Amino acid sequence: MPDNEILLYEKRDPHIAIITLNRPEKKNAMSSALGDALKAAWVRARDDDDVWSIILTGSGDSFCAGGDLAENIARARGELPARPRSHTVVGDGSYVDLRSLNLVKPVIAAINGYCVGGGFGLALACDIRYCVPAAKFGCSEVRWSHMAAWPTYMRTIPLGWGMWFALTGQMVNADTAFRLGLIQQICEPDKLLDDCIELATTINNNGKLVAQHTKEYVQRSLYEIEGWGASFAMHSLYYGHLRSTKDYDEGSAAFTEKRDPEFGGK
Repeated sequence: MPDNEILLYEKRDPHIAIITLNRPEKKNAMSSALGDALKAAWVRARDDDDVWSIILTGSGDSFCAGGDLAENIARARGELPARPRSHTVVGDGSYVDLRSLNLVKPVIAAINGYCVGGGFGLALACDIRYCVPAAKFGCSEVRWSHMAAWPTYMRTIPLGWGMWFALTGQMVNADTAFRLGLIQQICEPDKLLDDCIELATTINNNGKLVAQHTKEYVQRSLYEIEGWGASFAMHSLYYGHLRSTKDYDEGSAAFTEKRDPEFGGK
């Protein structure tokens, strides 16, 4: 997959792939095209034996601002081809479900700014998260009648906080995220990527086999017993129903038009 304008893929020695979401003018909002490009990048890194660990980051002042709601409303208006309502905000959401891609290589999130909505779920799908002091975290979907509560939210952080994020749409700063265990280290902005590369190098120095076996074992012991695949299937079912409502399209429209939504509740 060649590099393109919306996603950058770079290899660094020793054995590190760096994936950069590259829509800074949209705060790296996840369009369908970017979601597809990210999924392809995961597969590229997974299939490259010379890549032992992966760093995911964003360009500009955002990691990822979630789904591109302007694209959503354009689809609702018939300006873009429709996607099945059972799909999540971007395609089938598999760019977040790294287990479905059998990606057992360690993934580090270098969170350089806003990390909200689907971007928050994406960060939580990574194994380790470093961020800058100005980073913000939250599930903003609920404010626009979109559903958060990705399985990654509820399995990575305490349930009460997962519900708080999913039901309030509010954000927390880097210090609070660190106290919650969302973040493992807060880095100076000019050192974020270097610190993540140092972390990846430390992991790689232990050998790729032990890292990958450890990650796969932890994933299977945590998720297969509890039905990870069933959780994603149920998320798609509930979200698919919500996406068939007028409130869903009203929320997308209100967001793109920068106004308060008027929900009918039917």
